[in-house]
Amino acid sequence: MSGNATTTLGLGGGRAKPLHYLSAVQLLRRADEEKARALYADVIEALEQHCSDVGIDWPGNELTVTVPLTDDGEQYVSIAGRYSLPWHDDRGELGGWKAVHIDNAYGTSRVVYDTTTPEGEPPGDMSLEPLVEEVGTYVDGWRAEHG
Repeated sequence: MSGNATTTLGLGGGRAKPLHYLSAVQLLRRADEEKARALYADVIEALEQHCSDVGIDWPGNELTVTVPLTDDGEQYVSIAGRYSLPWHDDRGELGGWKAVHIDNAYGTSRVVYDTTTPEGEPPGDMSLEPLVEEVGTYVDGWRAEHG
């Protein structure tokens, strides 16, 4: 079974009340989302000072912080490290921050910010302030231009 399911429960003499329950997949996704939000709360909070609707996504198991540019989700900024964000609190493997504008409408991407270094080298700049300023400026400019 997938999705939400609804059934009714009759409680002697009263109206039947609908019961809502979630599938196992939805429960696992919620648990993963809570874990990811906790791991990257500092990144999300910093971005929320400059951007609205900051979220997380993990297509496959590739965790990223996202900032939508369009309501339909076709365009957004994806923030990760060299590859994706780790599902644990050791950020040593990130190698820096990388923000990419993803345009699913045209199948293109554009790097907005990148401090990552090649694997095996010391990580690039991991501070949040420059990442947040650059992404915030890009998002504001893109939204102003594309309404």
